Amino acid sequence: MILKQIRIVKTKLLFTGLLLTIIVSSCMSPAYLPKYNNIDVNWYGSFINIHQKNGPSVQGELLAINGLQLIVLTEHKNIKKSVVVPVNQINNFQLRYAQPRHYGWTIPLFTGFTVLHGFFAIFTAPLNLVGTIIVTVSGEDAFMYNEKQLSYTDLKMFARFPQGIPPNVDVENIK
Repeated sequence: MILKQIRIVKTKLLFTGLLLTIIVSSCMSPAYLPKYNNIDVNWYGSFINIHQKNGPSVQGELLAINGLQLIVLTEHKNIKKSVVVPVNQINNFQLRYAQPRHYGWTIPLFTGFTVLHGFFAIFTAPLNLVGTIIVTVSGEDAFMYNEKQLSYTDLKMFARFPQGIPPNVDVENIK
């Protein structure tokens, strides 16, 4: 009897931990990205995460694409610097052009509502849980592109300087 109660408590703790992980992890994205309803009003480039063939990952604001190179403004410990990544060294990339929609709050709320179903909550709670998790995950993946969906030519549209860096702009002093 005690072992059964311990298993139930472990299951509840595991479920609660999983739920909190999904909710908390859905709240992280760069602050300079616009809200989804202000996509057309943005002075900055999109956030890009580049996985190189030989070398570390580079992530930050996409400044420009000059020829066959991407220029990315990175930040490490509040120090910003520009990094040039040759296109032929890129394995893959993920681009986020707006803040994601956060639906994590729906998981506990709608799963909790299944209590109103009475005995049928045994069947409807798992279905509701799966449905709300799917919606939450798809909301987090909204406003993103990768190398399979976007060519390097089209990637320019998401840079701070789509026509290239102007001659009077010093890349090292961009904030």
